[in-house]
Amino acid sequence: MPDLPHNPVPRLTNEIASFHAHVYYDPATTRSEAERLRRWIDERFFVTLGRWHNVKVGPHDQAMFQIAFASEVFPALVPWLMLNHGSLSILVHPNTTNPRRDHLADPLWIGPPLAVHGEKLPEEAPMEQAPPPNTMFAAPATGKEPRFPQLTMDRLDEKQKPLGEQIAKVSSIGIAGPYNPMLRSPVLGQRLFDLFYYLRWQTSVPTRLNEFAILIIGRQWRSQVEWYAHAPLAAKAGLSPDIIGELKASKRPSNMAEDESVVYDFVTELTTTQKVSDETYARAKKVFNDQQIVDLTAVAGNYVMVAMLLAMAEETVPPGKERPFKVGEK
Repeated sequence: MPDLPHNPVPRLTNEIASFHAHVYYDPATTRSEAERLRRWIDERFFVTLGRWHNVKVGPHDQAMFQIAFASEVFPALVPWLMLNHGSLSILVHPNTTNPRRDHLADPLWIGPPLAVHGEKLPEEAPMEQAPPPNTMFAAPATGKEPRFPQLTMDRLDEKQKPLGEQIAKVSSIGIAGPYNPMLRSPVLGQRLFDLFYYLRWQTSVPTRLNEFAILIIGRQWRSQVEWYAHAPLAAKAGLSPDIIGELKASKRPSNMAEDESVVYDFVTELTTTQKVSDETYARAKKVFNDQQIVDLTAVAGNYVMVAMLLAMAEETVPPGKERPFKVGEK
C-alpha cells in the first residue's frame, strides 16, 4: 500500500478564494464548439469570461479561454460543464496561495487531461478572488445600474454571511430576489428569513393553498419575482394549471375546489377592501381551524411586504429569463 502524503490535519476549504476553469480548443477544428459553449455559459451563469487565447499561453499547452467564478457558483457550473463540454477538455482548479499545486495536484479534469507546464507557475502567490461577473446573465435586465447590485457569497461581510449561508440552503434563486436587499440589513433580514421559513415550510396551511395565496399577492402586485418563483411551486404542490393561468390573466379562476375558493375570496377581500366579510369568514371557518386562518392572513401580508421590497429594489427575474408580466399588461 503506498505511503499517504504527509498531511497531519485536513485542509480547510476556506483556503480557496475562487476557481478557474480553462476551456481548451483547437483553433482549426473545435473553435466553433468552444464558441457555442462560451455563449451558453454567457446566458446562464454569474461568471467572468476571459479573453480568447488562440496560441499557447502560460502553463497551458493548447489554445483556451478562462472562466473565473466564485465558490458558490461551483455546484451549478461544474456539473453543467460535465454534461455540456462536448469534445472539449476543461481544467477546473482552485485558487489558493499555491498556483502550481492548484494546477497540478488539486484540479479536476472534464474530458481528456492535457499537458500543464507547472514549471511556469509559482509556488506562492496572493489568493485570487473572483472578479465581478461580466456575462449577459449578470447584466442588469433594464440596462440601467441596479439599485442594489447583486451580492455574491464571497462578498458578504461577517454580519451578512451567516444569513447568506442559511438562505443558500433553501432558496431556488440563491441570494437573489428579495434576499439581495434583505442582506443589506442583516439583523432585519434574519428576522424576516425566520418568518419566511415558518410561512413556507412550517405553516399549518396546506402547501397547495399556501402557494395559491402567494400567487394571489404576486398577481395583485404584478411581482415578476414572486410569480416566477412561486408559480412552479404552486403547480408542483397540486394547484391546477388552469387556475394558475386564469389568475395570471387577472381572472377569478373557475372550477376551484371549495378550499381554493375560500382562499381566493379571503385573501382578495382582505387585501383589496381591508376587511373580511362575515360571509367569507364563516366559509373560512368551515375549511380552516383558527391557526390556519391566522397563518393564511400572515402569509398574505408577508408577501405584500416581499412584493414591496422587490418593487423598491427593482428586482426582477434572472437575466435571460422571460418575465411573467409584460410591460403595459394590467
